[in-house]
Amino acid sequence: MKNGIFTLLFLTLLSCMPEEELPMKDMGEISGYFIECYCKPGEFYTLNAAKVSSIHEIIDLNDPINLDVSIKADSIIKLIPTFSPSFLGNFRHDTKFNQFGLDSLYLSIYTPEKEHITAKTAIPDHITISSFFVSKATNSVTISFQTSPNPMQNYYIYSVQARKEGAGDDNLLKKETSYLDLSHHTGGATIERTIKCQEIEEAEAVVILLLRITEDCYNYQISLYEANSANQGSITSPVPLIGNIQGALGIFTCYTEDYKFVPRKNFQ
Repeated sequence: MKNGIFTLLFLTLLSCMPEEELPMKDMGEISGYFIECYCKPGEFYTLNAAKVSSIHEIIDLNDPINLDVSIKADSIIKLIPTFSPSFLGNFRHDTKFNQFGLDSLYLSIYTPEKEHITAKTAIPDHITISSFFVSKATNSVTISFQTSPNPMQNYYIYSVQARKEGAGDDNLLKKETSYLDLSHHTGGATIERTIKCQEIEEAEAVVILLLRITEDCYNYQISLYEANSANQGSITSPVPLIGNIQGALGIFTCYTEDYKFVPRKNFQ
């Protein structure tokens, strides 16, 4: 299994992502599909799909795959295969996701084997970083944000990147990520969270990302992290991924985010 998938197509996409339970989809020896689709308001619909043939099979996103893929939003969006598959998605549609008036999205996939793969996701509310503080003295980043009165809206990913000048992975010194389950905290409150990152002392800039995610996405990211930590050779090995897709392995979800770019001159 390619470790690239474990780096989270989602967080790689953001140049961004790390901390259980739905029914485990341990596909074992049986054939099936691996699906990842992360929808973000204002972005194009994209989806990654790959065939899983056995527990020892390598998943290759460059291998052509024939699926009938659609997402139901305010209308039916039919995703088509791309000519140049990449981590950006091997199925996509040049329609941007418009959240207005929607609270859910629905995924429908028909396979050559006449199987029907389905999933549903809630759409998280908008998220805003209320304040942020990058400390050179402690090599840390502290943010504050408002939680939701709705417990199901209180799953987050908070990520900090210490960077050299310029864009791209070559200029990434270090990324630290925290997965936050605040569903049992008092809702509608302003809270602070801090991430330490030693590489801030040599960084030219810090990128801060705060994502509001679904409970399904949170569970999936935790299981993905645990599978990576176990150094498994396959996503279908003893540490299974905990997804929300019926008939396949993976995740179909939505997220919202806020982003801050802090140059070194604004460090405290």
